Amino acid sequence: MLAGVQLSDGLKLEAIADGGFSYAEIPYEIIEKNELPTYKKKEGDSRVLKLSGFSYPLAKLTPDKMYELLENCRKYQGNYIVLDTMNCEAGILENVVEECSMMMTDYRIPVFIENGCNGSDETGYLNNAYSDISSLKSIAEYCNRLCDTAIVGISINVGYSNLLAKNVRSQIDQCSEYLCMIHANDNGGVYNEKQMPFTFTRGRGNLITDWYHIIGALIKIEFSGWMIFDNSGTFARVPEVLQTQYVRMLHAIVKEWQGQFTFVERVLNKPDKKLILFGAGQMLWDYMDTLGDKFPPYFAVDNGKMRWGTKVYGVDVKAPSAILDVPAQERNVVICCMYYDAISAQLKAMGVEHSEFQDRYFV
Repeated sequence: MLAGVQLSDGLKLEAIADGGFSYAEIPYEIIEKNELPTYKKKEGDSRVLKLSGFSYPLAKLTPDKMYELLENCRKYQGNYIVLDTMNCEAGILENVVEECSMMMTDYRIPVFIENGCNGSDETGYLNNAYSDISSLKSIAEYCNRLCDTAIVGISINVGYSNLLAKNVRSQIDQCSEYLCMIHANDNGGVYNEKQMPFTFTRGRGNLITDWYHIIGALIKIEFSGWMIFDNSGTFARVPEVLQTQYVRMLHAIVKEWQGQFTFVERVLNKPDKKLILFGAGQMLWDYMDTLGDKFPPYFAVDNGKMRWGTKVYGVDVKAPSAILDVPAQERNVVICCMYYDAISAQLKAMGVEHSEFQDRYFV
C-alpha cells in the first residue's frame, strides 16, 4: 500500500514532507493556476517528496484536457490521474476515451474513476451515475476495451460513500479487481466535511465510519494500491504551526494500517515456530474462524483457571506457565484477548516476546 496526502488550501507541502510522507497528490487546478508547487527541504533532509498523481473533476474533462493531464503527469513523473465525479453527468469519460484511447494507451498512465454523488451541504446528497460500484465497473470495462489494455481503474472515496450511507466493505468486495485507490476522509454522514479518519463517533464513542473493517476488507483482497488522505476540511482549520503534527498523526495511522496488512506474513507465517495464543475467549473463536485453518495454534493459554485442561474450538487450553515449557527460539506467542496492555505486561514479566492479534480488523 502506497500512502500520501492530498494538497489543499491551508496545507503546505513542507508539512506533508516533515510529517513523514513521500507522496503528495496535487489537485490539477493548482497546476492550471501556476506551476507545480515546490517545498523547502530542511538542511540535511535526504527525503524527496514526490507527486503521487493529479486529481481533476470529471465534469470539466475534455479530450484536450485529457491530453494536457497526461502530458503534465508524465512531465512531473506522476503515477495516476483520479477523476472526481461529484455533481457530474453520465457518459463524460466514455466519450473522452472514445476519442483518446490510442493516446491513453501510448501514455500508459492509469486513470481512476471515483464514486460520487450529486448535491451540496445545503441541499443534501443524492445518488448520481457514479454512486454505484456496478456503474463504475461498467465504465472501467468499457474504457479498457477501447484502450485494449487495463488503463482505467476505480477509486473509492470513503467520505462520499458515507454521504449516501453506502457499505464501503461491500463496495471494496464488489470492485476488488479494479480497485486502485482509496481516498480516506471522514464525515458524519450528512455534510462533506473531509476530516481525518477516526474523527466522527456516535453514542459512547462508536465510530460512524467503520475504518477497522474497511482496512480489513482491503487486507482480504490484498490491496496494494494508493491510500491518499484528502482531509481538506481538517487542514482548512488547523493553524499552520500545527500542520506537521496533524500530518504525523496521519502517518501514524498509515503505520498502524500497514502493520495489519503485514500481520499474517510478519507474525503468523513462521512454520518453524509453535504458535501459542494467549486468550481462550471470544477472540480465540474469531481467530479460528478467520485464520485458524491456515495457521492453527499449537495450544492456547488463559488466565482463567476454569479453562485449563479444556478445549476451545478444538484447541487445548493451558496455564500461562506452559509457554515457558516451549523453548524461546521455538515459540511464537500472540495475544488473542482484548486486554492487550495487561497481558503484554504479564508476558514481559515472564520474559516472553509476543505480538498482538487485533480481531477488529479481521472479523
